Amino acid sequence: MEEDLSKQQLWTKDFILIAAVNFLVFSSWQTLPFVLPVYLQTLGADDTVLGWVTAITTISALLIRPFCGIILDRFGRKGIFLAGIAFMGLASASFAFIPIVGIILAMRFVHGLAWGITSTSSQTVASDIIPPKRFGEGMGLFALSASLAFAIAPGIALELFHASGMTYVVAVAVGVLVMAFVLASILKYRPIKKTASFKPSSMFNRSSILPATIMFFLTSCYGSLVTFLAIHAESQGVEGIGFFFTAYAIAVALSRPLLGKFVDQRGYAVVLLPGIALVATALVVLSLAHSLPMFILTAFLYGFGFAGCQSTLQTMAVADAEPEHRGAANATFLVGFDGGIGVGSVVSGWIAAALGYSGMYLCFAVLPIVSAVVFLGFARNRRPPNLTQREK
Repeated sequence: MEEDLSKQQLWTKDFILIAAVNFLVFSSWQTLPFVLPVYLQTLGADDTVLGWVTAITTISALLIRPFCGIILDRFGRKGIFLAGIAFMGLASASFAFIPIVGIILAMRFVHGLAWGITSTSSQTVASDIIPPKRFGEGMGLFALSASLAFAIAPGIALELFHASGMTYVVAVAVGVLVMAFVLASILKYRPIKKTASFKPSSMFNRSSILPATIMFFLTSCYGSLVTFLAIHAESQGVEGIGFFFTAYAIAVALSRPLLGKFVDQRGYAVVLLPGIALVATALVVLSLAHSLPMFILTAFLYGFGFAGCQSTLQTMAVADAEPEHRGAANATFLVGFDGGIGVGSVVSGWIAAALGYSGMYLCFAVLPIVSAVVFLGFARNRRPPNLTQREK
């Protein structure tokens, strides 16, 4: 019994370390998607170009993730993870030097490659550490580190950019990656059976494809939000948009610790479907927003909804995978995640150019409904590991 309980402990030193590393990595990553569109506007870029700020990193991440997943499964986690963090630091540093739109977009492609390696590695390491019977809870709390980074880093980055310029934003982005590298170096990595081969079929995990597809529709909305939120607020004459991220942080912090437990105890639908409804509602409110309170209301709705959807779908994608295939499972899920962001970023630029920012967000409110239909049609009978064991 004591051995069983020890195997199910969640708050171990290694779990805290990987959550801290993930927070730092995501904090560095989230400094740039909100700042670069504003920066590129000052260099003369229009809305259709701004959509590519996020999309181009998504394309490169999509290209690298399947290969990264299989390499993680074949050669282990530590070396790939540390190399990814170092690569990401070098790519981030490049944005301080050449203020030319085309070159910045080219470097965003390289940045996306580094991001694809680092984020796939981080989530795979976390999957190795989290005990199976608490997987939903563990993934929810681990994902909290990324959500808090989203809540904190963009607001700080925007304030720093307006106060001091792009060089200081880049310095912060690189500095937190140095801290992440140090913490990742002392993390104890779980041994795995290195049996994966370099076959195309080994690059993707079948059980992860459906949650990745659902996530694709939801992150298409996220792509539009990331790219145009700050600009939409400015177009409405709304100041203090940094409070959006504070409200988002509060919503995520309140929801994450509870939602994972609900998934473990009651299944995926009890969290996912209400989360989808909140995301759709948030986008409608955002399309109508013309004051700071409405933007803050959007943040609460979106924070509660997207936080529940992301951790639930990631649990669904990874929970059934064998340890030696978790790299591929995480890569498959993140391909859907990134694919949605990329498509959403580009399409939102086209729609914003035609209908304005309010019309664009209203159009994107349809996509959560599509994701709900896909879940109900193809995945409503899937169960997390804890419930599956009980039913047996």
